[in-house]
Amino acid sequence: MANEGRGRELPQRARDEARAATSPSGTRAAPVLSVELRQRLEAAVTAERSGAAARAASVTQESPRVPNAGPVTEDEVTEWIGTAGKSPDAAPDAEPESAGWLGAGLAALIVIPALVIGSLAVVAVRHFTATPQSGPVSAAPARHEAAVRGEAAAWVAQQVSQGLAVSCDQAMCAALEARGFPQHDLLVLGPVSLDPRHSDVVVETSAVRALFGTSLDQAWAPAVLASFGSGSAGITVRVVAAHGTVAYQTALASELAAGKAAGARLLADRRISVPAAARAQLTAGLVDPRLLSALTALSRYLPVSIVQFGNVGTGASPGMPFRFADLSQAGQANQTRSYLSELKSTLRPVRTVPVVLPDGQAVLRVEFTAPSPLQA
Repeated sequence: MANEGRGRELPQRARDEARAATSPSGTRAAPVLSVELRQRLEAAVTAERSGAAARAASVTQESPRVPNAGPVTEDEVTEWIGTAGKSPDAAPDAEPESAGWLGAGLAALIVIPALVIGSLAVVAVRHFTATPQSGPVSAAPARHEAAVRGEAAAWVAQQVSQGLAVSCDQAMCAALEARGFPQHDLLVLGPVSLDPRHSDVVVETSAVRALFGTSLDQAWAPAVLASFGSGSAGITVRVVAAHGTVAYQTALASELAAGKAAGARLLADRRISVPAAARAQLTAGLVDPRLLSALTALSRYLPVSIVQFGNVGTGASPGMPFRFADLSQAGQANQTRSYLSELKSTLRPVRTVPVVLPDGQAVLRVEFTAPSPLQA
């Protein structure tokens, strides 16, 4: 029997299992760790190595960089777990076996949640402190400014009389030229250019405000024809006072008095019917004198039914004359357009077009361009 037992090959115990069964001191070591737990603990050991290396480098700045110590072995993980629960002052051979097991268990319970919580904390900090992309945010104001500039340029190209000089910054002048405003009537404003007093209308943008400040509205261009947008993107179209603000205000008051007299004569014409709101505007002298003259001339040939007076655009200064009249067509739109087109140039409307009002009423709009003529 003894020989038979000797002839059999004894089972080979794996190297890791042998090390896991007993420690070098003869005491029983911790059991074999799972793959997942061992990987997490290996990461913790590696982190501890890196921290120690960093602290050593900070103390001795001139020492060479610590090389990579290589992968962590399972023996080192087991040894690290065994020592994690020990007091630094305790002797290695004085700790009982139960204390080693307790230290290993506590280390595992502390290290693993700490690793998970630390990872989550890093992700959260990166998420909430990440700098937002500036592309869409910075592009939005630029798109808004371009939209406001386009709206103002379309209004000036349609409403301001061609042949008048218009001052504007480079971007606005380019937008006006793109919409058909004659280039030779544009005065580009810049640090070395002429001031807006040499033009009839100035388009006040943020760039123009930076050049001239408040001198536009206080000295050179006190009256507003229309406004677009708001804040730094806001654009104001102003009438230039060639002889200064005082002279402009004096001329405006004179034209207002003349408008009241012309409005009273038009109201006395029995061939012209005027609703209450339009009657009040005529009485106050708020209708462009060119428009009053054209309607008076038209009434000599055709009956005129006025629906309303108004201006295209918003934000005009109080007292700016109304430059269009909506007339009830009453089957005579073609005759009205034909007659008005034969008036001399100073009385001829720039546009006579059919328009449908918000209430659905179809009218013929007789319109003059800006600004209304003043002897300023």
